[in-house]
Amino acid sequence: MALPSQTERTTTGTRPVMSRGDKRGGKGGSSGYLIGGAVVLVAAAGFGLWKYAGQGSGGVTPAPVAAEEPAVAEPSTTTEVATAPPASATPAPVEVRQGTPGVTGTTTPSGTNTAPVGVLAAPAPVAGVDPTKPLPVDVSQPGLRPVDPAAAGAAPVAGGPGVPAAGDVLATGSTQVVRAMIESGDRAMAAGRLVEARTSYARAFMHSEASRSDLEVLRQKLTTINEDLVFSAKVTPGDPLVETYTVVAGDALEKIRKKRDLTTEWMMIQRVNRMPNANALKVGQKLKLVRGPFHAVVRKGEYRMDIFAGSPEEPDNWLYIRSFKVGLGDNNGTPLGTFQIRNKMQNPDWRNPRTGEKFGKDDPKNPIGEYWLGWQGLGDSSPITGYGIHGTVEPDSIGQSKSMGCVRLLDDDVKLVYELLATKISVVRVVP
Repeated sequence: MALPSQTERTTTGTRPVMSRGDKRGGKGGSSGYLIGGAVVLVAAAGFGLWKYAGQGSGGVTPAPVAAEEPAVAEPSTTTEVATAPPASATPAPVEVRQGTPGVTGTTTPSGTNTAPVGVLAAPAPVAGVDPTKPLPVDVSQPGLRPVDPAAAGAAPVAGGPGVPAAGDVLATGSTQVVRAMIESGDRAMAAGRLVEARTSYARAFMHSEASRSDLEVLRQKLTTINEDLVFSAKVTPGDPLVETYTVVAGDALEKIRKKRDLTTEWMMIQRVNRMPNANALKVGQKLKLVRGPFHAVVRKGEYRMDIFAGSPEEPDNWLYIRSFKVGLGDNNGTPLGTFQIRNKMQNPDWRNPRTGEKFGKDDPKNPIGEYWLGWQGLGDSSPITGYGIHGTVEPDSIGQSKSMGCVRLLDDDVKLVYELLATKISVVRVVP
């Protein structure tokens, strides 16, 4: 949680690139269809036949609880956020002031891949797919109309016996509309069109009529896609979340991050480009940059944090990225609501507000681990302060309610979340 002494720290970049192999520089551092039934009048031997064919296509503000780890005593010292900083580099704390709720995000610079993030375009029609043919349906499932024996042999009519209309629930528990999105994604995936597949899957994931079982499948599909689109070194044409950058003389990772207005940390550049040494930049080197912004939704009932990308003001259009298991507050101490990342710290010290026990920033027993991301409530949640996301020295507590109210993550997970979420931009929503 964000306390007066857990202040936001500035960062420095990686060693500037003066020329190939130059060692000089500063310190461095991660709906439905109703097929207008074609009406065919057949004149034959004194009778007429009409044939129709078709197919139906939170925030609660609880009373203040015992503040999470940094609630009473914020870390009094901080470490520089940079690659391989000198041991003596310890900047003075910087005063952090609450930003205006409803932040609109960052300005997208001109250049490569400046398409708006998170806008989900409708998938393109697929050749060879006949929309007049109903999808296979298990009519024994709840929500579907049983086949009428009297109608056997008759052509299916949208919403008629045995045929799902828009809004009918299919065997998976999702409606036909959702299943159509998923199947569109499957076709794009099979054809290697990953950006299109992600768009279709993400639309299905965000749909209110998606079943829990389909949500789980969608998480798996989207996680696999994003390992390639987001977290690998490959830049896929048409992906609005990433771009390619060419290193020039004098560059450093933090300098590149600022130059390109990235909302991710410079360590994310190092991560996706598989760079063992963040200082080893060369003039002309091609780098993949991950733009963001990213946000988090904590689902208390599932002990899960879902990470999304998109505009903070358009959550209905967010793109699912991946999930993490979390630990939560004991006695239901993690508050519901909407928050914004207020400050971030690496290697903070901490004093237990319940016992008064102090832990130094380098103490391996420090309960909040190596990373801290403090929250500030927005809107109806604005009175809620002092909570955040952090690591843990108790990995067995993940998936349980043992913290003082904050959200705990495993060490590797909190490091990645730290690199993705941005101060004064990223939103954290805590839902039941």
